[in-house]
Amino acid sequence: MYDHQTESLWSQVKGKAVTGPMTGTPLQILPSTLTTWSKWKKRFPETEVLSTETGYARDDSRDPYEDYYKRKRGLFSFFTPRPGEEEKELIAGVTIDGSVKAYPLDDIRKRETLTDLLGGKEISITFDKSTDVLTIQDKKGNEIPYIIVYWFVWKGIHPESRVFRPLQ
Repeated sequence: MYDHQTESLWSQVKGKAVTGPMTGTPLQILPSTLTTWSKWKKRFPETEVLSTETGYARDDSRDPYEDYYKRKRGLFSFFTPRPGEEEKELIAGVTIDGSVKAYPLDDIRKRETLTDLLGGKEISITFDKSTDVLTIQDKKGNEIPYIIVYWFVWKGIHPESRVFRPLQ
């Protein structure tokens, strides 16, 4: 993300400005949901969508990244997955007190509830299939921010990170 006001460049994955006068300033991670339009509209029926009448001759009904999503590898990746890792696996990346870990979205969706220890804190991860809402909390019920990103992107920024693999 580029900030026109200060000419700073921000890294969403690092969660801070990486160049310009705002360098080192943290970003506030806001909650987000990776969901379908039908589930979103059911939860938020008053949602409005911008018009496709933009004045430009462009087919907005087609996702320009569709081919990229289907590929197993990133475009410019130098990442070599270890056994059991997928380069473009979607993960929930979590940072607690300097400790980082990646939680595979597919595992979370299948199990709906996971628990783990990260940064000395016990955390619970829950997924509501009816709404596609993912929640990560500590034992006291405080929400813990996370970012949904491909594993190779997270690992590139956080090389010390591990992938959480639940016991079978």
